[in-house]
Amino acid sequence: MKISICITTYYRNNSLEKCIESINRIKIKKNILMNIIVVDNTKNNNLLKIKKKLLKKSKYNILFLNEKKRGRVFARNKYLKKLKSINPNYICLFDDDCVIDKNWLEQSMKTITNYNAQVVTGPQIYLKKSKVNRNTINYSQLFEQGYGNKIIYKAKWAASNNVLIDYKIIKKNNLLFDENLNKFGVGEDQLFFLKISKIGFKIYWNKNIKVYEKFHSERQNFNWLIDRSYRLGVLGHYIDQIQYGKFKGFFINYLKSVYYFNKFLISIILIRKNYFEIISNYFIRFFARLIGPFVFKNINFYKK
Repeated sequence: MKISICITTYYRNNSLEKCIESINRIKIKKNILMNIIVVDNTKNNNLLKIKKKLLKKSKYNILFLNEKKRGRVFARNKYLKKLKSINPNYICLFDDDCVIDKNWLEQSMKTITNYNAQVVTGPQIYLKKSKVNRNTINYSQLFEQGYGNKIIYKAKWAASNNVLIDYKIIKKNNLLFDENLNKFGVGEDQLFFLKISKIGFKIYWNKNIKVYEKFHSERQNFNWLIDRSYRLGVLGHYIDQIQYGKFKGFFINYLKSVYYFNKFLISIILIRKNYFEIISNYFIRFFARLIGPFVFKNINFYKK
């Protein structure tokens, strides 16, 4: 069995090094052949600084690619196109700041076998060692999928920071990440996996398929929360139209806008932890979906 681990990176050499070290610790069976593809998304090929170091540290062969067009969509499509010549059985998608649990592959393959799944995913857990003010809120947690106390859950989509995919479904359906969402810096993985789910393939989330990540200081900023909520709201109508068609998707977008407004109103009367952040998130999502069809073309996250 061949497995390709795919990672995109952008000026995170130290984090990438730790990610590679954690991949070395993953428990694998003797019949599994592993390789790693790293796509550097910097114009100056920044990864060359540590290329030799990574090759020396890694237990597995690393293929280094460079994608000068800025954005995760272009970088991820770079490795998807390269995979055609490698033709693995499965591919793993990780972020460059992930630390992968040593039992990750074992739990992933067990879930695939037990549930006849084609895609498996799991939680991203924040490292306790992260240097952060204890009173600071990690706003990124407000956007992550949560399934309560469930251990296994059949999901509609997965995030690309922790996922194993049967490569046949990508190859057969010629799937790529949607370039129209590149300028948002978010949402492209949601649409990618919603397409997979719509075709009829099964996506399962397992609490034990774990990766770890440190807190990022830029995500502990209220302006970051507002900006991300706004971008997700604006692009929502586009995802709905791709999924359901132009007119039905337009209607569904406004139903979801009403849904977020109702969540906003309900949250006002529910006093709980992160109260102000939660009501702000719901209101911005409502407002952004309301105006999304009219301002979609004006957003460009990477031109900031």
